[in-house]
Amino acid sequence: MTTTRFILPLLALSLFSSCASVSVKDERRNAQQPVQKPAKIYVADFGTEKGIFKAAGDAGKNLEAFKNKTAETLANDLVKGLDTHVAPAQRTSSVRGLPKSGWLVSGEFIRVNTGSRVLRTGVSLGAGGTKMKTQVQVIDLASGTPPFLTFETTGGSNATPGMLTSPGAVGAVLSVPRQLKFGVTDDSSRTSRMITGTLNEYLVERGWLPKDQRYSAKRLGKFQIVHEHYLP
Repeated sequence: MTTTRFILPLLALSLFSSCASVSVKDERRNAQQPVQKPAKIYVADFGTEKGIFKAAGDAGKNLEAFKNKTAETLANDLVKGLDTHVAPAQRTSSVRGLPKSGWLVSGEFIRVNTGSRVLRTGVSLGAGGTKMKTQVQVIDLASGTPPFLTFETTGGSNATPGMLTSPGAVGAVLSVPRQLKFGVTDDSSRTSRMITGTLNEYLVERGWLPKDQRYSAKRLGKFQIVHEHYLP
C-alpha cells in the first residue's frame, strides 16, 4: 500500500512528459549547395530588431539589455555545439570582412517570451510557459550566394504540472525544481542543440562526417530526451 502511494503519483506525472521541447520546421535548401565540408563555421549574433520580446521582472525593465544577453547566450551556445559536433566554430561580431571560405550561421529572433516563473511553478500545464522562435540561415562564404539552408526553430516550456496541478505530494515536490530550471537560458540551450543537430545531419548525409559521429539531442542532458521532450 505504501509503495502504491508513491508509485501512482510518479506514473501520473509521467503522463505530462512534453514539458519542454524545441523543433525544427520549414527547412529549405537552395539549388546551389556547398561542395565540401566547411573548414570553419562563423556564428553571428541573431538579430533582435524584428522579434517580439516579452520579459518579466528585471529583464522587462531593461528590454534592450535582455535582447543583447539573449543573442549573446545563443551565439555562445551555438559555437560550443557546432565546434564539438560539426566543424571548428567561432563567434563573429560582424558579417563583413569574413574570409571567402567556411560557412556563416546567422538569423533572427522571431519571438522570445520569458513567461512567468511563478505560474510555471505554481500552476503550469502551459501557464507561464517560455517561448523562443528563431529563423536560421546558413551561407557558404566561398560561393557568395544566398543562404543554401534556411529553417525555423520553435519551442519552449510546455505542459509540465505545477504544484497546484501535480498529482499528489510527490509530484508537487518533483515539479518545483523542473519548473525552476526552465527559462529563456534553457530555451537557448535547446535551440542551439537543434541547430547543431540540423547541420550535423546535413554533413552526415553528404558523407562529410562518418555516421558514427551523428549527433543526437536524445543523448544530452540529465533527462532522457525523445524528440526534445523531457521525460521524468
